[in-house]
Amino acid sequence: MRKLFTSFPIGGEFHLTADDTHHLMRVLRAAAGDEVIVTDSRGASFHCKINGMDGKEAVLLPVARVEETDAAGPELILAAAVLKNDKFDWLVQKATELGVNRIIPIQMKYCVVKLNEKRRLERCKRWQKIALEAAKQCGRTDVPPVDDVHSLAELVRDYGDRFIVVPYELETVPAQAAAVAASRADTVVCIGPEGGFAREEIEFLKTCERCMTVSLGRRILRAETAALTAGGRFFFLRRVSAR
Repeated sequence: MRKLFTSFPIGGEFHLTADDTHHLMRVLRAAAGDEVIVTDSRGASFHCKINGMDGKEAVLLPVARVEETDAAGPELILAAAVLKNDKFDWLVQKATELGVNRIIPIQMKYCVVKLNEKRRLERCKRWQKIALEAAKQCGRTDVPPVDDVHSLAELVRDYGDRFIVVPYELETVPAQAAAVAASRADTVVCIGPEGGFAREEIEFLKTCERCMTVSLGRRILRAETAALTAGGRFFFLRRVSAR
């Protein structure tokens, strides 16, 4: 079932914003008297009855708390180079649907897109909204945070205590080896840009104690394809290895 999200705790009757009311009416096709699932700012989900609704505002009342069945486990974080056009938008949407826990845009040497501070803030705001809409559509109980744009040095500084997996076209070690090594660890999958990783970027990442470069196969994949392939494959392989 598709869900709504609030930015506040749910404790009693509450009002939805105009945007969420529009989503409720036009996308979910809900009407007064129907029940929908709403997740609040604390991550708690509730069956809520629509007590009233007009074109601008809906009033909801929590009826029962939803007992979530998803098992908590190690985080899977996608750190991907900023891509041109709307490719990163698509990447955020699909990563959210796959279940990635966090998304980190990375500015790398061979990125076609170079973001100044204003564009960076605008893009991050847009990407977070896309993650929210994707979470609503796929029925997630949470919305993955989209971090501010990082450099590789900032990525290692902020997430170097996690296991970092880097798909790299010149590597021969299969992805399954990394999945086994990190089966019970929070993991960052780091994806390069359209132009690939610069040699010095790979050398820098390899200096990290918990970093491992891997191969996704014989073919050279587009950046957005590599991100989704690595995220999905690694998620599956790690789960299998953890059994």
